Amino acid sequence: MVRQLVASMSNTPSNPTSSKNSVVPRIDSVTQIASTKWLALQTIDYTDETGTSRKWDVATRTTKSSSDKADAVVIVPLLRKSGSANLETLLVTQYRPPLGRSTIEFPAGLIDKDESPENAALRELREETGYIGEKCKIIPQVSREVCMSPGLTDESVHCVLVEVDLDNPYNVGTPTPDLDDGEYVTVTRVNLKEGLKKVLDDGEGMPIMGLYLFAMGLDIGMSL
Repeated sequence: MVRQLVASMSNTPSNPTSSKNSVVPRIDSVTQIASTKWLALQTIDYTDETGTSRKWDVATRTTKSSSDKADAVVIVPLLRKSGSANLETLLVTQYRPPLGRSTIEFPAGLIDKDESPENAALRELREETGYIGEKCKIIPQVSREVCMSPGLTDESVHCVLVEVDLDNPYNVGTPTPDLDDGEYVTVTRVNLKEGLKKVLDDGEGMPIMGLYLFAMGLDIGMSL
């Protein structure tokens, strides 16, 4: 792909058309190159802002039900107990074969067909961590659709805030997750007011970008 991008850049005019007169980029065709059970490799033929025809390789999920619907949810759990000022969240650590190492992430999962992001978040939180969540009263509860790695894949997600009531008997102690076969997850409770970023910096797993940016934002907010 790097060679492809370099070649594309070398074909770009030295004096590109100004934005005022530029062409609206468009996808002209999509060709499937290969496919497995879960992923497909496609080549996109598209027209760029200068009117030049170009190609781009992309990975897409074979389970994608609609091009105008997000693939998955990323869950931001907010754990509270009555009478306590503590605010905690849940992180999951799991081995990711593409990286050859473990990662630290927010709980996440695919949205089923005809399932809302809110319901997907509650279901995935219960399955992945064992905790029972509730729809969050903070507005907005569900983010707009956001992309993950747009230079490589068309995957998109909704970020969903979920409240977890620690007074709920189902959330006392260490709840038992309902994991799929071959899914091995370690769940960690973290105090949001005591340095989430330090937890990520000191942890053995590689944090995902969204979680790390969330932690940086908390640090910045507390320092202002």
